[in-house]
Amino acid sequence: MYGITLIAVLVLVGGIIAYLGDKIGMKVGRSRLSLFGLRPKHTSVIITICTGIIIAGASIATLTIASQDVRTALFHMKEIKEALATSEALYKTTKTQLDEVEIQLVAQEKQAAELTMQIQEKTRKYEELDQQLQMVVVQRDAVQQELDDARNALQGISERYEAAKQQYEQATSDLEKAKSDLNATRAQLNEAITQLAREEKRYDNMKQINERLDARIKEQQETEKRMREQMALLSEEYETYIRRQEDIITEATKRLQEIQHGDFAFQSGEILLATIIDGGISPEQARDELLVFLRQVDRLALSRGASIDGKTSAVKVQSEEHFNQVVQILASEHDRFVVRAVSISNTLVGDPVVVRLMYYPNQLIYRKGEVVSSTVVTTKNPADIEAALLGLLQNLSITGLEKGMVTKADGSVGDVSVDEFLNAMAAVRRLSGPALVSAVADTNIWTAVGPLKVRLVVEPAPADSTQ
Repeated sequence: MYGITLIAVLVLVGGIIAYLGDKIGMKVGRSRLSLFGLRPKHTSVIITICTGIIIAGASIATLTIASQDVRTALFHMKEIKEALATSEALYKTTKTQLDEVEIQLVAQEKQAAELTMQIQEKTRKYEELDQQLQMVVVQRDAVQQELDDARNALQGISERYEAAKQQYEQATSDLEKAKSDLNATRAQLNEAITQLAREEKRYDNMKQINERLDARIKEQQETEKRMREQMALLSEEYETYIRRQEDIITEATKRLQEIQHGDFAFQSGEILLATIIDGGISPEQARDELLVFLRQVDRLALSRGASIDGKTSAVKVQSEEHFNQVVQILASEHDRFVVRAVSISNTLVGDPVVVRLMYYPNQLIYRKGEVVSSTVVTTKNPADIEAALLGLLQNLSITGLEKGMVTKADGSVGDVSVDEFLNAMAAVRRLSGPALVSAVADTNIWTAVGPLKVRLVVEPAPADSTQ
């Protein structure tokens, strides 16, 4: 309703202004008035144009005054677009994070469901075994009761057997004493013998029943024992599973602590050893050369504390494919190569060191007399001069390593004699001002021909080098 009213007001205002403009134009035309020296016709056109401008301006002004949304669209549209773009970017980022969290949550819920199913299955088996055990216990009690009854019956039979035996003995005694009464007592004797035989047979039957009951009890006891063993095995399996999870967490924590507090045998990117191998040989020869080099690297790694559990070696090549690739390069290129064994990660003492074989073809990197590196020394303190020259030599080694030069046993590539070093220090001290110390190649320097032999040249530093 508000929009319809606003449109109606705009139409009404535009119509009124157009009407007034037309009237004014007609009046100017009839009166043949002139503005700025123009012809009346042109003056009428200008008034009409001004009327249109007033209509447009009045419409915009009316919309601006009447509607906060119009004012916002006219004066804050750029800010609204920027805020909208920022909100969309934030929404996309939040949605991406939410999707990742949902994926992780689904994976964790799936893992929790699997563990719950395993626990329920173990619980169900345990309850089944417990029910079977209770049934076995009930059967065992019943058999035990039968055995007790049989034993009581056997005891009664034994007592009757003893009584019959005593009667038999008594009858035999009477027979001996009274042979004259043999015919009278023979029937009694036969009856006693028959009764004794029946009691003996019954005794044997009860004894067999007793043995069968004992065997059945033993069988039930064995069944009970197996059930208990199965229950113990399931309990032990469950406890083993829990301990395995705890061991995994403990091992990960221990490994993290070892990395945080342990002693490193080698740093990542450290050069263990370097050698020179002539290319253009057969793949078998190249493989043998690399294996000999790796044995030297292995001895160095063992001396630094690296090791492989259960083996006498301590070095592993990054991969068999990488090793074969280096072999093919050495066999296919007719050139000398600097081959380095470089640690690809930090290695703790007691762990194996994994190396990558880096190879550099023999190249001329400095010509004789070329400045390899230089530094400006502004102090005259001997200790500071020595530190500056040592820094120059260290920078020299870094430059040589970056260009692929073969390293010496201590890992350096530069070679400056002690006399050369002391003479350079003395020359710096003799100069009254700052000194420029340059390391100049003493010969042509090749990557596969070490060391990097230089001589130190001391001269006054240019004026602009100390600023």
